[in-house]
Amino acid sequence: MDAHCPSMTNEEYHGHEAVSKSDLDAARQSGRHFFDKKFGPPQSSTAAFDLGTAFHAAALPGEEFDQVAIRMPEGLKKTTKEGKAFMAEHADKILLNNSDSYALDRMIESMTQHGFARGLLNGDWKGKSEQSYFATDSDTGMKVKCRPDFILDDGSLIIDLKTTQNASPKGFQKSVVNFRYYVQAAWYLDVVEMATGKRPDAFIFIAVEKVRPFNTGVYVADSAMIDLGRKHAYEDLFNIHEWTRSGIYPGYNAQAEMITLPKWMLPKEDGTPGADHQ
Repeated sequence: MDAHCPSMTNEEYHGHEAVSKSDLDAARQSGRHFFDKKFGPPQSSTAAFDLGTAFHAAALPGEEFDQVAIRMPEGLKKTTKEGKAFMAEHADKILLNNSDSYALDRMIESMTQHGFARGLLNGDWKGKSEQSYFATDSDTGMKVKCRPDFILDDGSLIIDLKTTQNASPKGFQKSVVNFRYYVQAAWYLDVVEMATGKRPDAFIFIAVEKVRPFNTGVYVADSAMIDLGRKHAYEDLFNIHEWTRSGIYPGYNAQAEMITLPKWMLPKEDGTPGADHQ
């Protein structure tokens, strides 16, 4: 059933069987990747993921940072008796060391210095964080879902918060491609529209660097990005539907195939040497 579930917890959302954007990413790699993500044992978190989670809790309106993460007291070492006791007491939270805490503070500071991003922190944008949306794809009958970081109360705008190494236009463009954020933009717009009957006007990224000098960039996904994102998303969803129907989740090509070097390493058509001669 198509629905907007404002009170659903993050754990309940991730435990729901509907297809998410991260499921699409796994499916893009192979059927085995999708099956392992969906039905395999949970994977351990990473330091980068934990910092991103803590940052979201600190930056998004309505989120409770103290329920998600805690800062390691300055001077307290993990290897000491006191340090181990502190870690055990807060084992259910993300533990931020001094370096993480410094980065987190500078990232929030960077957002406050950016006109658009500051509006999110200050509550100028009237909306809600971490709302869950569910719908049914009409072509495959598959249940689909999304959980935007922030959406305006009137449903007109989705804001997504990203941590990144490089928030410049060219730098973040690489992240958009490598992490398939273009697919996320299209998927979220489509799922919200299916769930509510109203399509948001735009999908906006707030990209904040997690390394010095901690710059912030804000970018609106354009129509070309949305169109290609939708194409790739539904290619992945169709594959998931076929694998689920057949019970066969393929890996890579079962036959031997040729492999070559990347094009940028090979001689160009005009005879100019490739990268190995430069």
